[in-house]
Amino acid sequence: TLFRSNIPTLFCAWPPQPCGQCEHQQSLVMGRSYFVEEAVQHYLSHLVVKQKDYLTGLLIGQHSPQRDFVVLAVRTPLKEEQSEVPQRKGGQLRLDTIDEEWVTEHARQVSRMLPGGLFVLGVFLITPPELSKDAQNALRKLIFSVEKSVMKRRLWSYAESDVPDRVALHMCSATKKIVCRTYDVHDAKSSAKPADWKYQSGLSCSWLPLECTLNIDIHIPLPAVSANHELQKSIRDALTRWALQVENSIFLINGQVRDEECELLQGQKKASRGTFHSTPFSFRILTPLPMSSGERATAAVQVCRGSAHLKGAVKCKAYIHSIKPKVKEAVQALKRDILNTVSDRCEALFEDLLLDGTPDQKDAVNKHDVLPRRVFAPITGSNVTLCDYMFEDETLKEIQERFLEMVDQ
Repeated sequence: TLFRSNIPTLFCAWPPQPCGQCEHQQSLVMGRSYFVEEAVQHYLSHLVVKQKDYLTGLLIGQHSPQRDFVVLAVRTPLKEEQSEVPQRKGGQLRLDTIDEEWVTEHARQVSRMLPGGLFVLGVFLITPPELSKDAQNALRKLIFSVEKSVMKRRLWSYAESDVPDRVALHMCSATKKIVCRTYDVHDAKSSAKPADWKYQSGLSCSWLPLECTLNIDIHIPLPAVSANHELQKSIRDALTRWALQVENSIFLINGQVRDEECELLQGQKKASRGTFHSTPFSFRILTPLPMSSGERATAAVQVCRGSAHLKGAVKCKAYIHSIKPKVKEAVQALKRDILNTVSDRCEALFEDLLLDGTPDQKDAVNKHDVLPRRVFAPITGSNVTLCDYMFEDETLKEIQERFLEMVDQ
């Protein structure tokens, strides 16, 4: 686990454009503001002191309509065969040696550890001065690759209200200067926009933890064709049908249906320093029947060699910021956590089955008859927790080692 040390507050810089007119026009563009937990400042400071060459990592936090919050920075772990010194081409250190596939795979695995409301907000890159001019091109490429990787297997899609901007943070290891920009990941041709990077203590102290429990019963037919892609497709189709029920479900908050546009904390008394004396929220989910009485029934015949049932109570967890959060933000965070955790557990359950091939598929399914348990661990310097999935034959030491590898703590 890395130790942290203080560095002065750093301010973002927006470099001049080739012509004065362009520079003036760019300066008029208002960028997003990123409020960052002080522990992130200490972590980056330690990496700068330690790092001699370039280093990549992820920025974790939460979006809001007005601003974004960063609560965690995580360096990209080294491969087993990789040394601390990046590869050089022709004796020179170059950013085109960044292992993009490794960075995106790390992002995919970290995204599985995030409760509802938390996202991979972007990427950071620490370089020596001689590589600074190439940093933004490298960051832009990583931003779009990481976004594609973390969303590839998700059962939900972005809504119009979701923030499309992802942050690209460059830090010079010699001058400690930070350049913070954003890219619109919904636009493949988007250009960089300036953004503010501001450190703040106790950023997540007032965040609201949200919890709920959902009973699931998902039927997954196992196709007669023994190809891995057919099994994967069958699992995906079953989860997609179930996900539609979750998306159309109704949430009761403290036993009441509330207007989505209302503030979640409406009626709560304000305490000192802008926090609230919040009464714990009770969430209950009402899922619709698979088919309403007015719909016409359809049936499909499918040749199968068996089926799997996912049954049980799934406990879900999410976090929401305390700056006038709306009911729809809390509901959306919980819904996405429900979809993510069930999907991720299924992926972990069938992972060996898909990788080992067809001969032992039946044994593999019977072996893993219990979905992995979800376990939580706190983040250094934050009230937020991360999660992982633990099989019955795994130990807590193995989970701790995985946390250390994935999130560096």
